[in-house]
Amino acid sequence: MKSFAEKVRETPSCREPAYRPAMYLGDEEKAELDKKIGDAALFQDLFTMREMVRTQPENIELKKALVSGIASAEFAGIDAFSRKVVEWQEWPVPQTLIMAIARQTWDEVRHAHLAKGLVESYGGEIGEYPDTLAGGAPPPGVTTSGPLTQSYGANAADQLMRDPVVSLSMTNVSLEGGALTLFQETAAVGEKIGDDLMAHCYDYNWADEVTHTAIGDFFGKLLTEDNPEQEAKALRVHAMAEYFRARLSGEQSAELQECFADEVERAGMALGGVAQNGG
Repeated sequence: MKSFAEKVRETPSCREPAYRPAMYLGDEEKAELDKKIGDAALFQDLFTMREMVRTQPENIELKKALVSGIASAEFAGIDAFSRKVVEWQEWPVPQTLIMAIARQTWDEVRHAHLAKGLVESYGGEIGEYPDTLAGGAPPPGVTTSGPLTQSYGANAADQLMRDPVVSLSMTNVSLEGGALTLFQETAAVGEKIGDDLMAHCYDYNWADEVTHTAIGDFFGKLLTEDNPEQEAKALRVHAMAEYFRARLSGEQSAELQECFADEVERAGMALGGVAQNGG
C-alpha cells in the first residue's frame, strides 16, 4: 500500500482557474500578451516589470501583469510547501522543521489572497495573465530548465530536491532571499507612484520573507552541523542558484562555471551516469 506522501507526490496540482505557464504559451497567446504589455518576453522578468510600472504608473495593464506574475509564485509556493509538509514527515528531519514549513505554507496562502485582492483592485482577475510559475509538474513531454535540471538532468535534479539540505538551500535561502529584494523594491515603487495598496501588500509580504529566509538559514545550519560534507553541499547549491539567477559578476560566474563543470562530472559518476545523460 502506498504511503500518504507517495499519493500526494503522484497527485497533480490544480487551481481554479487552471495554471497557464508563460513559458508554454502558443504564438497566439504570446501575440495577445505583446499587445497588453508591449513585449511578451518581459513578462517573466518581474524586476523589469516592476521598473516598467515605476516609469508608467498610469498603465493599469502593467500593474495587473506585475501583480499576476508575483501571484503565480505565491500559488506555486502553496503547492510546493504544502507537499513538503507531507513528504518531509517521512524524512530524517526535526519536527520543528515540519512545523516551520507548515507555517510558511499558510504565509503563502495569505500572500496569494493579498495578490488576488490587489489585482482585482485594478479591475483584473487571477488567470487573466499567464503564470510565471506553476504548481506541480510541467505539461507532458516538457522538461523544466532550472539550475539543478540544467546541471544534473531532470531525473537527478528531482532526486536532489528530495534532499532537505538541497531544498532549503535552493528554495528558502536563495529563492526566498531573492523575494526579499523583489518585495522590498516593489513596495518602494508603490510608495513612489502613490499606490498605497501595492506598497502595503508587498511590505507585508517582505516581512514574511525575512522569516522564510531565516528558516532556511537556521535549519540549513542545524542539518549540516558537524558534517562538513553536507555543509559544503548546501553552499554549492546556494552558489549554483545565485549563479543561475545572474546575480554575480562576470568573473565570479566564470569561476563558478569551472567549479560546476567538475561538480557535474562527479554527480554523473555518483548517479551512475544519469546526470551526464541529461536524465
